[in-house]
Amino acid sequence: MDADALDRVDAAIIEDALPERPVTSTRDIEALYGRLYALGRGLTGAYGPFLSPDAASALVGMERLVVVRVDIADGTATLADDPVRVASYEENVSRLTRDGLLPDIQRVAHSKYESARGVDHSVTHLSGQTNAPEKHADHAVERLTRWPSEDAVRAEATEHDDGWLIDALDALGDDDAAMERVGNAAANATEEGQFLHTVALRFDADAVATTDQFVPDAEWHLPGELEVLQEAMVRRKTTKFRAKNEASDASGEGVCYVDDADGEVYGVVDDPLKWYLSKQMERFPRLDPDQSWRTQGLGREAAIAAQNGTTFLDACAESGPGVSAFYLPYFEAVPSAVDARELYRTLTRQADDATDGNAVASLYRALRDERGGPPDDLRFALLVVEKYQKDRWRLLAYEPNGTTHYGVELADAHHRALNSGLFGHDGPLPLRDEFDLLDVARPTERWLSVVTSTWYFARTCAPPDDEDEPSSDDIRYRATKNVVGGSAVAADNLFSAYVDHLVDRFDPDADYPFPGAVVAEQHAQLTALANVGLLDADADTDYTVDTMTDTTTDDELSRAEQFEDFVARHDALSSGERRGIFALGALVGRISRYQRAKNRSMTAVKRHPVDKLSRHNVAQVATDVVDSNVVYSAEESYTGTMYAELMDAVVDGLLDRPPADWDLETADLRYHYALGIAYGLNDRSTSDYDNE
Repeated sequence: MDADALDRVDAAIIEDALPERPVTSTRDIEALYGRLYALGRGLTGAYGPFLSPDAASALVGMERLVVVRVDIADGTATLADDPVRVASYEENVSRLTRDGLLPDIQRVAHSKYESARGVDHSVTHLSGQTNAPEKHADHAVERLTRWPSEDAVRAEATEHDDGWLIDALDALGDDDAAMERVGNAAANATEEGQFLHTVALRFDADAVATTDQFVPDAEWHLPGELEVLQEAMVRRKTTKFRAKNEASDASGEGVCYVDDADGEVYGVVDDPLKWYLSKQMERFPRLDPDQSWRTQGLGREAAIAAQNGTTFLDACAESGPGVSAFYLPYFEAVPSAVDARELYRTLTRQADDATDGNAVASLYRALRDERGGPPDDLRFALLVVEKYQKDRWRLLAYEPNGTTHYGVELADAHHRALNSGLFGHDGPLPLRDEFDLLDVARPTERWLSVVTSTWYFARTCAPPDDEDEPSSDDIRYRATKNVVGGSAVAADNLFSAYVDHLVDRFDPDADYPFPGAVVAEQHAQLTALANVGLLDADADTDYTVDTMTDTTTDDELSRAEQFEDFVARHDALSSGERRGIFALGALVGRISRYQRAKNRSMTAVKRHPVDKLSRHNVAQVATDVVDSNVVYSAEESYTGTMYAELMDAVVDGLLDRPPADWDLETADLRYHYALGIAYGLNDRSTSDYDNE
């Protein structure tokens, strides 16, 4: 699609298509996207918005348009001598083909019916992607045998002045010999693959009413040129707004939920986001489908606009762990034509996979660069859904009023954490290029897409143990919703999910069993959340971290100095017991490095895994680890002990109060123990083991 298409549309026309009030619902967003899409794609006039140009976009420029040619004379339809031709389907065409027609999108006039079965709304029909020639024969024949006999088409034939034309096509469809000719010709003219199937009519001038797409010089005229065929298409499509599934007539006089206009409104309009569907009646107890128009009823124009938003809505989706997440940008106030052009440009680039990041981050950067500052009026809706069936989705998390403010702050905080003294390829915590949340080279502005993604928490948190399917209780989705909406994530829930994820990743049979890089990702995330106020912790506990880089000296810190610096940066480690637990983990990590260097298979990290530590056994674990260090120190003939700074911190922490009296929750204790292990395993501050 042309990302700059709206630049060539008059501002007044754009303003006329925009809402007259701010966005207040996802239906508003759907309609806004649909109207921008229609403007940019040139789907104007009475019938343009009803077309589906992207449904067959893969066929544009290819000879994949099967045309059944019919002569109309004296109210009768007969096949042309050569009844089937295959033409090239074009985006735009200015000259007649050798067959005497203009086979472009507007005149072919395809209107897709979003269903696995059934014919499309228009007489033009899109086949399946792998249909064989025999199936294409059926599709070609059904342009005359099936479509003209559809209920809505028959109703239009009865009411329209040119309804006789539909009757004539229907009568031709009853001619078995003629249909056999069409089928044989279509089968011979096609191959396996996808084709569009349509009709072209030849008739005397002024025989029928035409549309603004009519080409007087053409010999053969396509459906988009004929008013009665277009009106029948419109009727078929709008009939689905009132009669579908259990609803026989879900329409009435009311106020459109989107446009605020009085008139006829419909209750079973397809929802591109599959939120409000008659198929999901189980989610609306005691719903009378025929009365559904009374709740969020849409007028015809709004209904069509909402459905036209599908291309842009899908472009704003990204896959997550078992889910799809939609990031739908809009403006806090009524958008201007300038804003609409920028929004359209971003959405088309998203649709063409020409952006780096989600739609919100892309639009944020574009508006910031254009305005010279943060776009404070940019908002977005976040929907996390499980697509458990093609047309049935389960909404797991929803934030209608997301703002980039919190995401930008979190992105900056995460970037600063990675560039602080907390992380390094040689310690204290590891940086790994292959781990997405440890990519220190990623520019700050590129972090916005990362921290607002469901993958931001999916990389650090485990799903609920008792859930076989995605659940709204899953912290990975709830935390994402919290971040984009500016509400804090509960620290105790986060620690539990962190520890469960570490347990899942721990592999005692591996050469390097402990997932130290995962801990580093978790700690970068925890630090960023705490530093921007998005971590909800006990009032007595502060998890903020000093991420300022000390530039006062170029001297490399000793191991003891590095430990003290790391602890001093963390307010939470000022607690005696939490500091002791961290030091215990660091000692386990350090001893494991020593044991691995000595080719000992049973390392301390395997002997004392994270999920086995608790307040009840921490003293015994500490005793075992300290004793091991004393033994190894003696083996190395040291007069003192190795890692004395860690030994002292362990002893001080555990003697501060009896573990049974600690206020630490188990998940908090295990997380900081794991943090210490990651620290100790990555501590390469010396190649020796003494206390320099």
